Amino acid sequence: MKRIKPSRTNCISRILFRVRVSGESCWPVLVPGKSYWASTLMRIRKGDFIVFRNPVDPEQIFVKKILGMQDEMYEVVSTVSWGLSGADFGMIHKEQVLGRVIIWNTM
Repeated sequence: MKRIKPSRTNCISRILFRVRVSGESCWPVLVPGKSYWASTLMRIRKGDFIVFRNPVDPEQIFVKKILGMQDEMYEVVSTVSWGLSGADFGMIHKEQVLGRVIIWNTM
């Protein structure tokens, strides 16, 4: 399970914010314990990592990779076999998306 905590500290935080990854479902691209930048300004495309509220429990915030897109819905997956994915909680509506991860480690 990928839980993250948005760090919002100023007026720009609505369009650019940091997320700290605490799970390993997007490893090795996103590393647990590291922070990454996310934005609401970037167009979301297949293959991107998005920050969103869990549709089953809106108090939880996840980061997952987009596998596919259909109208205003996103199909998301983990990069590891044991992580939660859309198969566990369904498609993500665009209103649940908090932003797109724009800077991450490359290996």
